[in-house]
Amino acid sequence: MRSEREILDFIRHALREKDDARQAEQLRLRQEAEQKKVFYQAAHAVLTHVVLPGMTRFHNISAQVGMRAAIGDTNDFYLPDQVDPALVAKFAMPLPKTAPDLPLCVSFKAVFPHGFAVYYTDVDKSQADAKGTVEEVALEDVTPDMVENCLLRVLRNHLHEM
Repeated sequence: MRSEREILDFIRHALREKDDARQAEQLRLRQEAEQKKVFYQAAHAVLTHVVLPGMTRFHNISAQVGMRAAIGDTNDFYLPDQVDPALVAKFAMPLPKTAPDLPLCVSFKAVFPHGFAVYYTDVDKSQADAKGTVEEVALEDVTPDMVENCLLRVLRNHLHEM
């Protein structure tokens, strides 16, 4: 039979282990929140300085020939109390009168910690409705040329559907 002291030591040890595990989890959550904050700051910069300028350029060019491209930007920014931040920019061409066969919208969505999910849909559809595979691209791989190629695909699809 164990002594009272052995049982008390057992209880203290178990409580100490539980407290150590709680502290380790709190530290992990703080570190993850800090990593997310840094990631979303970088993703916001990529959207602001690479993706949106490309979209704006194509919007302005398409307006010159009477096409009504649309740009959507959530402009959300990660804050520590947000559980599921959304940082998405979309470029869409208007839907034709008939249901389109080809996707007319490309979206760039920040996905922690990978980079951006790039996917093609019809206008006003979500990532779950992606036509084709969703490509994950590291932040540093999102270049003006890559964005331009995505936008050209949507523009090509729109011209084909007209």
